[in-house]
Amino acid sequence: MRVAMLHNRYRTGQPSGENTVVAQTVDLLSNSGHDVDLYLRNSDDIAEMGRKDRALLPFRSVWSFSAERDLTLLLQEQRPDVVHVHNTFPLFSASVLRAAYRLDLPVVATLHNFRLMCANAVLQRDGRPCESCVGKLPLAGVRHGCYRESRVQTLPLATSIGVHNTLRTWQRYVTTFVAPSEFVRGRYVAHGFDPDQIVVKPHAVPHSGEVRQGPGDALVFLGRLEEDKGFADLLQAWDSSLGELVVIGDGPLRAEAEARAARDSSIQVKGQLPWAEGMEVLRSARVAVVPARSYETFGLVVVEAFAHGVPVVASRLGALAELVDDGETGALTEPGDPESLRKALGLVSDPLTSVAFGERARQVYLDRFTPEHDLVATERIYTDAIARHADGGRTRRGRWAGREHDA
Repeated sequence: MRVAMLHNRYRTGQPSGENTVVAQTVDLLSNSGHDVDLYLRNSDDIAEMGRKDRALLPFRSVWSFSAERDLTLLLQEQRPDVVHVHNTFPLFSASVLRAAYRLDLPVVATLHNFRLMCANAVLQRDGRPCESCVGKLPLAGVRHGCYRESRVQTLPLATSIGVHNTLRTWQRYVTTFVAPSEFVRGRYVAHGFDPDQIVVKPHAVPHSGEVRQGPGDALVFLGRLEEDKGFADLLQAWDSSLGELVVIGDGPLRAEAEARAARDSSIQVKGQLPWAEGMEVLRSARVAVVPARSYETFGLVVVEAFAHGVPVVASRLGALAELVDDGETGALTEPGDPESLRKALGLVSDPLTSVAFGERARQVYLDRFTPEHDLVATERIYTDAIARHADGGRTRRGRWAGREHDA
């Protein structure tokens, strides 16, 4: 199968699970005998643009005629069987969908975030979940300056969302949407998307086969050090009686974490580590901690922990509540509640509990989240999308079965 893969990479200094998922998908398909043509735009290039191009960028993020033209030429030359779209903001825009549509090509689009309904793409405001724009025009996003805390910068994004929702651009040009969790699917259905047009396929995590031996040692936080990720709640919940806390990552709360570590020898702040080194630390963890305050569309860290046989304590919020089976593979806590978090950490860090939960977590990984599962599910989604497109979309009105494809 020949696949055209489109992705606007996020800035180098901005950690992105989307960049990781796209790279892993390309490798997985290529290594399995498929031909993948990867079309990338890089947000790093914005810094090299002239003043005029940067001034026009907000308008081009609504509709880029140059991106549509360029992609049309590439697709005419390669003639893929299916076009798989990931992030289109800000350099591609939704115009690339029409390029594929006009060439009569099926389009699969992965819903990595909530950008098609929310100006900041994460359904949050003031460090808390927010659904003010779900099912509505994003006027609240402009009023609150939800993108970079600026009404001026939010306006073009809200305009793009409003225009494309009114015209149903994505629904008309995309054959199949892929949501990484039932939570994401549910938010898009609430926003007005056709539930039969969205399949659920969780992301996969590659793994060497090395797993934790015994109960592990420290409790590990791996992620961005900011309030949205619940890191401040973790610092508030922490005391040395819980053992040792290892912090991997960077962000606005790093200085606070380092100051706390200077006073409390049970805390180690390692900063940002290469992926392989981070996984080595995670493999020796007693518990992985994901205390998010805002919605997660999936939770790669959870699955990475499961792959190593490590249980997880996570917030009962968004997709995290789907991934962690409370009392089986870890524990769920109330978001923004340090006392609830402290109790859960104490429970799961018990050596016997950690071992039992970790063994179950490892089995869940093997049953659902391996690259082998992901390949089968991805191929099936492509095949179904091609068939639906050839059928003129009639299956979208009720005949198409197989809404969920577990990877």
